[in-house]
Amino acid sequence: MIERTQLPIESLTLDPVQSREQAWSGDEVDRRLANSIETDGLFQDIMVRPLEDIEITDVDSSTSVEYAIIAGSRRYHAAMEAGHEHIPCKILRVDDLNAAWTSLSENTDRRDLSEQEIAQQLSLIFELVRPLEEPSECPCCGQAVKGESGLLQHCSQTECELPLPTPEDGDTLSKLGEDGRFDTEKQALHYVAGRFRGKTDQSALNLVKRHLRTANLPPLLQSLFKHPEERTVQEKTAMDNYGIDSDARLGSGDGVSGSARAVVSLHNTFSSVLDSEEVDPTDAVLEAVGTIQFDEMSEQETRRSLHEFRRELTANLEEASPESHEEIFSDTLQKQAEKLRQTYQDVETTRPFKNVDVMGPETQQHSRWHARAMAVRNSKSHAELVRALYQERLEQLADEQGWE
Repeated sequence: MIERTQLPIESLTLDPVQSREQAWSGDEVDRRLANSIETDGLFQDIMVRPLEDIEITDVDSSTSVEYAIIAGSRRYHAAMEAGHEHIPCKILRVDDLNAAWTSLSENTDRRDLSEQEIAQQLSLIFELVRPLEEPSECPCCGQAVKGESGLLQHCSQTECELPLPTPEDGDTLSKLGEDGRFDTEKQALHYVAGRFRGKTDQSALNLVKRHLRTANLPPLLQSLFKHPEERTVQEKTAMDNYGIDSDARLGSGDGVSGSARAVVSLHNTFSSVLDSEEVDPTDAVLEAVGTIQFDEMSEQETRRSLHEFRRELTANLEEASPESHEEIFSDTLQKQAEKLRQTYQDVETTRPFKNVDVMGPETQQHSRWHARAMAVRNSKSHAELVRALYQERLEQLADEQGWE
């Protein structure tokens, strides 16, 4: 049952399963929403649930907070910006799993979620229903089996049946095990695909698998797929250090991006073939993307170039000593960039390999300076500030060196 009511703003907090990583950035789109709410009011209710229904984690809250926002976090922040003291809300009594699905559905119907946000939300849902341990016996006959592969093999050779969820099951979770989870990851994957895509064919299953692989990337690589305004200063700084446009994003955001697959493949390959003491896999991916991606490239061209570089690097590393990995990486990347320069003449093609500590004290200090400069100059974007500072420094050098 859904109850509709007006709730005080101070009684609300964000739900840990809501899908937006950064609900409010204060950008132009957010400001327009706040102005609209200030002028016309809030037309659509925010979806909330009582704090007592949250199971996944403890929520730190003041004594006045009673409800968690499942969907509507941007409208919540906009209403605060507009000076509202109460917000129209729909109170849902749902568990963590259904709250996570509601948040994903509501947010994808409004402002599009980034590919990274969709991946993280599906990963959260998958973790809520996947088995915590490998099965040790068949749930049908009780025969001992060795893990999920053993259970699937047992079912294929006997009359035991492992029911797979279908889209027709809807919200019904009657096929879950006694602990509220499926017996196998295969069942969990079918469940997520059925709810997310409305089908469980191979294309839907592969799509969910790709999202889960994206969600398992290191956070810095996941930031490549974020909306630019949702990146932290540290993430933007790291991207700029590697020559990656921090005001653009990789991927289409709709979950079918080939760029995400290319980045996952790069990271997996680098993790398996590069000596991590010589070349950090995360740094290697960022260096490759920053060197190979050009402004004029389409997403398909970027993906193809990254795949070609991965194949050439893998071949060049065969039987190479770990001590030579960094040199081979840099040489292969430089040759790949040189080939691309013939097509994209006006783009810098090589950069020295560098290992950037984005959480180090020097970078933190630069991040604070960057934030102050943005505020002092009233810059509208990160790129606008960088262009202005670059032009000023260039003019200063021209004066110092007497350039014409």
